[in-house]
Amino acid sequence: MNLHELKEIILTLDNVLIISHVNPDPDTLGSALGLKWILSKLNKKARIICANEVNERICGFLEIESTLDGVTAEDIEQGSFSHIVCVDVAAEAMLGKSLEMYKDKVDLVIDHHYTNTLFAHNTYLDEKASATGEIIYELAESLALEPDRDFAKYVYCSIICDSGSFRFASTTPKTMRIAARLMETGFDFAKVNRLIFENKSLEQIAVERLAYNSLKFYCDGKIAVINITLDAKKEAGLEESDIDGVSGIPRIIAGVEVGVLIKETDTSKLEDKNRQFRISLRSNEYANVAEIAAHFGGGGHKRAAGCRFTAEADLANPAEYIEQALVKQIEQVL
Repeated sequence: MNLHELKEIILTLDNVLIISHVNPDPDTLGSALGLKWILSKLNKKARIICANEVNERICGFLEIESTLDGVTAEDIEQGSFSHIVCVDVAAEAMLGKSLEMYKDKVDLVIDHHYTNTLFAHNTYLDEKASATGEIIYELAESLALEPDRDFAKYVYCSIICDSGSFRFASTTPKTMRIAARLMETGFDFAKVNRLIFENKSLEQIAVERLAYNSLKFYCDGKIAVINITLDAKKEAGLEESDIDGVSGIPRIIAGVEVGVLIKETDTSKLEDKNRQFRISLRSNEYANVAEIAAHFGGGGHKRAAGCRFTAEADLANPAEYIEQALVKQIEQVL
């Protein structure tokens, strides 16, 4: 599908449910907000949903509510929406457990992950884009819609975060040109940058301290691992804290090629009580972490990917088992 075909599909949609991926990051949310803005400019209705609430920090710089538009499963079951569009969702599992049941009803996916499973009826995929937000900008441009400050902020947050503040290899001259055009709208990009990259709470500092203290190295220092269990968080007094912000720490250490974050997630609300672990993988120069993640049922980009593990509730020390399994697979790549 090319951009013209994407535009034609968008013009046929109305009463749209936009789905962001589970454990949402600024790209999926900024893209969803940007797409909702586009649809509103076309006099079409749209609402956004995610399988879980948005963390407080992202809510702050995007200026949104943690529950987004307050859409419920009951709204979907009652047929309140005519079409479903997913943004930055590479596979059915990224919908999250509460929304995965609707995977066969997804009319369109807009994405930039080369590992996309093409599960939707239609997929617009641009793996050269640094962020899905780039695609949303191009869609608005193809529809002759003039970006305002709100749209610019949404898409800028998407791009600045997924490109690593323009540091990642996915950044292209087009990425920079789009960012410049967004800045020309006059939104306060300096404030956005500060809130994203420099504004840390005391809790975040404590999380980083926990992460650094848990660091372990393998393969002559080429692999660095942070492994944080719920017990470790509890011991540090950080039971309700968000750990995602430390996923980049292992990769920045000199000599490290692959950085790993293993995070046990709170499953107290789940009926089966199994222990759940989210894995973030980052690489610097040559290791394709998307292939490593795919080996464990996950996916992503060559330099940033992730996967999940589930362990029975009574299994002894699953975090260590997961760590060793990941290290073994990474060592084969290195």
